Amino acid sequence: MTDFHKEKADEAIDILNTRGADALLLFPGADIGYYTGFSIGPSERLAAALIPFSGNPVLVVNQLEAELRGQKSWITDVDLWLEHEDPVEILAENFERLDLEDAVVALNEDAPWGWINRLIERLPKLFFVDATSYMSQIRMVKSQQELDWMRMACAITDKALEVGFGNLHTGLTERELAGILTSEIRSNGGGAGFVGVLFGERAALPHGRPGERELEPGDCVLVDLGTNVHGYSSDLTRTVFYGKPSTREAELYALVNEANQIAYKAVRPGVSCGELDSIARKVIDNGGCGEYFIHRLGHGIGLQVHERPYIVQGNELELEAGMTFTIEPGIYIVGEIGIRVEDTVVCTAGGCERLTRLTRELTSYPIKD
Repeated sequence: MTDFHKEKADEAIDILNTRGADALLLFPGADIGYYTGFSIGPSERLAAALIPFSGNPVLVVNQLEAELRGQKSWITDVDLWLEHEDPVEILAENFERLDLEDAVVALNEDAPWGWINRLIERLPKLFFVDATSYMSQIRMVKSQQELDWMRMACAITDKALEVGFGNLHTGLTERELAGILTSEIRSNGGGAGFVGVLFGERAALPHGRPGERELEPGDCVLVDLGTNVHGYSSDLTRTVFYGKPSTREAELYALVNEANQIAYKAVRPGVSCGELDSIARKVIDNGGCGEYFIHRLGHGIGLQVHERPYIVQGNELELEAGMTFTIEPGIYIVGEIGIRVEDTVVCTAGGCERLTRLTRELTSYPIKD
């Protein structure tokens, strides 16, 4: 993938160069891996990629990272700092070595401002600009390889959730079901992800965590889970019923599922993110439940579970083929029920492809003692 990372870096450089920047500075997070091939998460130890638009780039890392964690980066110059040294000073010296003391430097929104502020104290003529929108625009459109990895991640979550639902029985706790799902994801090759399980009235907590609530006949079961393959993520939510749902529950489910389906059919290049949100929201509004749909329709997904594009009212960004995101309408009635139907999808030249494929039909599971 070294060529891929270099190509993406060159693409970012071309864009940022025309907007007056002289260099790009990347810190741990999704972007440093995407644009350099050296993937590393946030830590108390400084790591950075300094990429001048004229000159040789350098990775500044702690001695512990001398081998770049076994990864191959297109950046071959690695400057190591030792545990007793000041890494910001080492980074500043690289700015000076590359004649960038008074440069215009592009950053993304995740830059650690503690380190940035210290760098400014050391090199007060530096001028930083926010490059988030340009860099994320590049990441939004996925290559075929990226899409293949996302399909693999989605297939793992589909299979895990099908197995998990097959294990429903009276007395099962949310935490126990979460454990079953986590085990299934790992056994099928999925990377670290997330699992949310909520029963009955607790399903109205959009970001609730699995607890000791036991499954009872008549409960709804809302599960939100995801994993990753080679760093690329999946995100899937299904709501099913343990026993036969009531007429009201079936009607609420039908409303949410219809919003999911209509939004899916509306996806195509040129449709704005805000327009797609409005299309789904109108379905739930017309069903008399608009006040219970309390979040955006969806979010971009890839190296991060939540990234651009955000499918939300007011976002005029137009969809392009290759953009991946979620469609996840929901209804949350506090103290009663929560229902969400979420898929990971990709916009295609001709419309939309679902990457998560588990059935969205109203499903009830038999009561087992």
